[in-house]
Amino acid sequence: MKLFGKFSALAAIAVLGSGCATIVKGSKQTITINSNVDGADVVLDGTKVGVTPFAGIVSKKGKGVLTVQKDGYVTANVALSKSMEPIFWGNIITGGTLGSITDFASGAAYTYSPASYQVDLKQATQSQSDFERRVAARKFAMIYVDRISADVAHGSGDYLNALLAIVNGDRVVGVDASAIRKAIVASDADPVRFGNEVVGLI
Repeated sequence: MKLFGKFSALAAIAVLGSGCATIVKGSKQTITINSNVDGADVVLDGTKVGVTPFAGIVSKKGKGVLTVQKDGYVTANVALSKSMEPIFWGNIITGGTLGSITDFASGAAYTYSPASYQVDLKQATQSQSDFERRVAARKFAMIYVDRISADVAHGSGDYLNALLAIVNGDRVVGVDASAIRKAIVASDADPVRFGNEVVGLI
């Protein structure tokens, strides 16, 4: 009973005393969409919201179907992932039934998670293998930038070697650790910028 009492108190605090128990964050959210192509149209549920690189406020109401497109490139469609706002459960626990129904209708009960996406576009004339290698290099670089940086500092390492293998592919003479070091310095180890630098080495 004591545990339930504490949980109920926390839930009550979460809704911040709202009379109708609606979600404080509302039905809109800031998301970011990056791409290997600048100036590509960013369309959410059929409505253009901007161009890449995009950072802006969008409605959470809808299916969350993202389209990124530009002339000369194959259009990419992505289903944005949604999760339940934790505060919504506070609404239910404290008896905010009417507010909860409103939140579902407005989209406020959900949040786009993750709220940042990288959507690479394939050139119409680009081979699938080349496109996939560039995507793999960017993804690996962005996810493991910290570990790659540590390997570069030590002069070698599994993550550095894996990145070099992706970047070089079948080339006998290709990119070496010094080029990766320059890419890290040029990007200040920012994941998105480092990914761009690495793809530029291919």
